[in-house]
Amino acid sequence: MKKIISTSIAILAIGILLTSCGGSEQSKAIDVQKKAMASLKQHMPGSIPTSIDGYSMKAKLNGKDWEAVAMIPPALAGRIIGYNNGEYIGLPYNKNYFVVGKKVPFSEINGVDLGTNDDIGMWGGRKGEMEITKVGAGFVEGKFFFTADTKRATKTVEVTKGFFRLPLPKDN
Repeated sequence: MKKIISTSIAILAIGILLTSCGGSEQSKAIDVQKKAMASLKQHMPGSIPTSIDGYSMKAKLNGKDWEAVAMIPPALAGRIIGYNNGEYIGLPYNKNYFVVGKKVPFSEINGVDLGTNDDIGMWGGRKGEMEITKVGAGFVEGKFFFTADTKRATKTVEVTKGFFRLPLPKDN
């Protein structure tokens, strides 16, 4: 399962990198992204349903409410990933971030992934930040916002009022 998820995430990352290419390379990159998304959807059984006191992720995408119905454990995926109906938000993950008040700016190196059910499908968030707001007995919470864009289109997606909650890794 871990290998399948890691492979799918690697395929997504390659697809995102290739989307900056033009012409036939761009259409190949879009095909790679579609295959990666199909693989992720097929292997969703490894995800954990969200709940009030467990895994949770919410945000507004261009002002519209979005809420994850399942998340993949970050220790398994290497990202904080929430899913809903084929859409997802993937935030950077590092146990060293889990300090109240810690702000993690998004950048080219430390970016966000956004998958949507529209004509674009794959977005990258390189402007914005994540902040850890609570670290409690067995959980961590944070908020986030970012502007998602792609080199394939001129439009953007504004992700605001983002929130996540997840159990702390057992070795913490």
